[in-house]
Amino acid sequence: MNAAEFLPDVQAVLEERNEPSYRMRQIYRALTGSLVRDWEEATNLPRGLQAALSEGAPAAALTLERVSLATDGTRKYLFYTSDGHAIETVMIPEKARRTVCISTQVGCAMGCTFCATGLLGIKRNLKAREIAEQVFVCARDIAPERVSNVVVMGMGEPMLNYDATLGALRVLNDPDGFGLAARHIAVSTSGLVEKIRRFADEPEQFHLAISLHTPFEDERRGIMPVAAHHTIPELMDAARYFVARTRRKLFFEYTLLAGVNDQPRHVEALAELLDHPLYHLNLLRFNWTDTGFSATSKADARRFLEYARELGLSATLRPSRGQDIDAACGQLAAKDLRGRPAIPMA
Repeated sequence: MNAAEFLPDVQAVLEERNEPSYRMRQIYRALTGSLVRDWEEATNLPRGLQAALSEGAPAAALTLERVSLATDGTRKYLFYTSDGHAIETVMIPEKARRTVCISTQVGCAMGCTFCATGLLGIKRNLKAREIAEQVFVCARDIAPERVSNVVVMGMGEPMLNYDATLGALRVLNDPDGFGLAARHIAVSTSGLVEKIRRFADEPEQFHLAISLHTPFEDERRGIMPVAAHHTIPELMDAARYFVARTRRKLFFEYTLLAGVNDQPRHVEALAELLDHPLYHLNLLRFNWTDTGFSATSKADARRFLEYARELGLSATLRPSRGQDIDAACGQLAAKDLRGRPAIPMA
């Protein structure tokens, strides 16, 4: 995505004023590199141009409403779009890493039954600039520390907003833009097989994570409506295409739901399904949402992980972060956007 495509409102102002072409490069760098939120901060621009841009193409596409800080250092950002929609973004600090989890849609159309965002339904897609700006705001907030990783695992199904998502990621990856290495960027999908294949064919080395959550077809259809359109065999065929095409590790996300998908038979089926040296299973205990599910106990989650490794699976049990501010995986929109109280996971 070039600068004019990323900033069409800026391009319109520049054309109306008959500004030289280098102005777009200056503005692009001001937003993506210097992280300005007001054109007055872009001191290399003439005052007249600053004023024209402020009126016709504001430097901030999103309004930052609130930053919530969790006891573990996780930060959750509540933004409003120019048309009044609320979205959330999370920054997770861990040792030397600063990971930003971004949203690509207002709400989500996928309707996964254990996810708070899915209860919202879908309002609209975010624009490329709205997606990338979430990272810019987080980067500015935590400076002089730097954002080390971006995961597209917030509100929405990125593959249903494919072009805008890829455009934003290319700006984040652009050495003349935000400058984050492609291998430090990961996109998560609920399993849209055609888009997985398309993503595999992209030239950038972005990582991919597929939400699996159970190896059994009937169970997956019960908790993930997308499974009615894309069977597990179809999904795994797309997964094989991805690793064959890219030779990159492919991650499978698996939320442990008590009594639903956390039994030994699930581990055994996963060991057969994910029998590939480039497949990695990311386990996560369910984070409370008002959906009727419960979390697998910590002890049972550890046993699940140990059994998976015994059967030869490459697997990790990820810690939940930011639960006390509803910033953990699956919780976005649980409180700020739906008005329901948070109940931390025991």
